[in-house]
Amino acid sequence: WRQSVNADMYVLWDSYLPIIADTCAKISKVAGKEVVSNKVHITDFLSRAAFDMFSAVLYGESPETTDSKKATSENIEFVKATKRAFDITGNLLSNPLEKVFGGKLYKDFVVNMDKTYDIASARGKQKIKEVTEKNKKSDETGSGCPITTIQNTLLLSNTNPSYIERLMNRGQLSEDQINQLQSPLLMAGVDTTAYAMSWFYLNLASNPHVQTKLAKELKEKLGGEDVTTVKQMQSLTYLKACFRESHRLTPVAPVSIKTLEKDINVQSMDDKTYTVHAGQRISLNLRALPIDPKYVTNPQDFMPERFSKEEVEARKGTMSEIALDHPYFNDPFGRGKRRCMGANVAIAEMTALAARLLQDWEIALVDPSESMHSPTKSWSSKQKLMLIADPYPAMKLIPRN
Repeated sequence: WRQSVNADMYVLWDSYLPIIADTCAKISKVAGKEVVSNKVHITDFLSRAAFDMFSAVLYGESPETTDSKKATSENIEFVKATKRAFDITGNLLSNPLEKVFGGKLYKDFVVNMDKTYDIASARGKQKIKEVTEKNKKSDETGSGCPITTIQNTLLLSNTNPSYIERLMNRGQLSEDQINQLQSPLLMAGVDTTAYAMSWFYLNLASNPHVQTKLAKELKEKLGGEDVTTVKQMQSLTYLKACFRESHRLTPVAPVSIKTLEKDINVQSMDDKTYTVHAGQRISLNLRALPIDPKYVTNPQDFMPERFSKEEVEARKGTMSEIALDHPYFNDPFGRGKRRCMGANVAIAEMTALAARLLQDWEIALVDPSESMHSPTKSWSSKQKLMLIADPYPAMKLIPRN
């Protein structure tokens, strides 16, 4: 089934950039009002932003939940239930007896999962119905004069159809299969992206000199425009370095668990070799090496410059290269055949939103003493399903122009 869905999500991710950029522009337009005036907490705003962006990819339009005047209670409830279900999942992993005995926490998990699935399923069925009716209308206008047929096809065509529309037009999956697929996708497309963004903006707010340098790059490279092309994304080298540094310092998923398919030999740092047999579950610590002072200079400092082309080239062939540049440390979406199928879309979403927000707003801590390295900060890192800052400090958005 994955081969049936990969092309339109993982491979053709860049074709969604225009709709993502349009959604980001709407998000940024209301950001100051929502976070400052309407007192929407920044983490809730980012979760709604992630929901809006991925909904635009799946359904072809944003529900605009970041705008309180346009957000529906159902969409807000979906975002809340998704966050709650993700948080509970982390607790259930460390306390599996909750599920065995049907405890209160597990029941709460089921309620929230059912809620998200029902809302997403209803949304998917509606979109599938719309596409079916559109295709039927297109077929009906295809008879008679060939010139009229061509004209009607052009009028009805969508040069950049939604993900669901693409799957239906390929005809490799049934309508039921498409709906069953898109429901969990919508949920998964919200929280990992939102958690990664929350750490990214907290790191930038804690290091205003980095944010200033980043804003300068965005102004020089984009000149106020939205990110709608791969070429624009590739030009934003400092923004990419900032995301990479944020993930190095504050990875949302610091441990990756794998089951070995074959025996492997592992060499330790003291040159001893150990055999780990097939079927064994192993945990990869994705945080230890990137913050090890033996291999990383000033590992607790937020320094995107360490990912500059010159720095990457200088450490080739050293342990520092492994600690900083190994593919497993690139982003929070995994590697190999189990890599998140929406990874490329999520990276595009985070890039496009950051480019738009940071051209329009300076993102600052309400209380500077809540910065990442402040000895008096009131929050701490807490591991649920994802690593979070708890309680997340208040932010303010200051217009750049």
